[in-house]
Amino acid sequence: MKIAMVTPYDLRTPGGVNRYAQDIAAWVRGQGHEVQLIGPASPGDGRTPLDATIVGRARRVRAGGTVAPVALDPRLGSRVGELLRRERFDVVHLHEPLMPMLSLQVLRRAEAPLLGTFHSSEPAGGRLYRIAGPLLRRWTRRLAARTAVSETARAVAGPALGGPCAIVPGCIDVSRFAAAERAPADGESRRTILFVGRGDARKGLGDLIDAYGRLRARHDGLRLVVVGPLGPRGEALRARAAASGWDDVHFAGPVAPAELPRYYGAADVFVAPATGGESFGLVLAEAMAAGAPVVAGDNPGYRAVLRDGRDGLLTPPRDPAALADTIERLLDDEPLRRRLIDAGRTRARDFDVSVVGARFLSLYEALAEGSPARLPPGLYDEGAGAGSAALGERTMAGASPSSPQPPREPGAAS
Repeated sequence: MKIAMVTPYDLRTPGGVNRYAQDIAAWVRGQGHEVQLIGPASPGDGRTPLDATIVGRARRVRAGGTVAPVALDPRLGSRVGELLRRERFDVVHLHEPLMPMLSLQVLRRAEAPLLGTFHSSEPAGGRLYRIAGPLLRRWTRRLAARTAVSETARAVAGPALGGPCAIVPGCIDVSRFAAAERAPADGESRRTILFVGRGDARKGLGDLIDAYGRLRARHDGLRLVVVGPLGPRGEALRARAAASGWDDVHFAGPVAPAELPRYYGAADVFVAPATGGESFGLVLAEAMAAGAPVVAGDNPGYRAVLRDGRDGLLTPPRDPAALADTIERLLDDEPLRRRLIDAGRTRARDFDVSVVGARFLSLYEALAEGSPARLPPGLYDEGAGAGSAALGERTMAGASPSSPQPPREPGAAS
């Protein structure tokens, strides 16, 4: 099969949707199929996946307490149409089908069967879906099948789905993180608290800085390591830590994917204190796979990954005192740490790319054959009221190319 994997987000900016798309693409390629990763990119010298086809220039748009780097050029349509006609994909897997402008243009123009995956749990997105649901459903009915990464993401997109939607969760390459060495990254013996994520307000880094101030006053030999792009708010937190004389707080900035397991392996506690807006918790699964015990903000997206007291510990969002107490509990209770590490490793295997990728591959095969797309029962369910076991019927007119297409041209679109 020849599959298009389309993400609306800047391929030069780290993010959960891009990682999800890239991991699925790599696994499906490993099964002998051709997968073309398609997305926009920002200007500059940032890292872009070598196998990517760049369509559109990404620009940063602030919405819902975060920044979405997407392509906004309404002229993308002609370039998208040319690419689709030239490549003649068997299936198009479209992430965030309603995100401007790349995803929308693919949704509008693709003739191959379309699988749409919904990721967002942002309140702002939910309000838009509720207000514009009837209009948006005119487009989402073009999807031959729909999935969401969590119950939260499915509920947010519900008014605009246009048909039944199965839950297929986020995924990681467990083997890559399980191989992480359980030792301090720089050879130091201080106990390490790790944060991985952006400096956006909803990621909770400010609450973690407050909590760390309480912890370092009560414990010697700690350090805090922050990995990820900071942005203006994160830079202010870095300046605050420096002004306080906290030389045990290290801001590592963005790191290459190959380096990330090393940071998880060095962590005595991994902390993700997000306040909300999370559809899933890829960083939680990564940390668990690497053997780091996890403390996470109690929000619906994170509860899809971490079961409180079984695989890790949840803590009330926006409560630095409670966050400090929960981290301290893990630092002081070694039997609890060991139990959560073992349980977390087991839980992470539920989200391995080989498990999730196999579900998507079965969908691709069914869609390419023109059959109703089905998934096995269990974790990957459609939810109440979804109707039959089929994810959706092929409703697009002219879903098969009606005439021969030009041969594939070398090089990426731009």
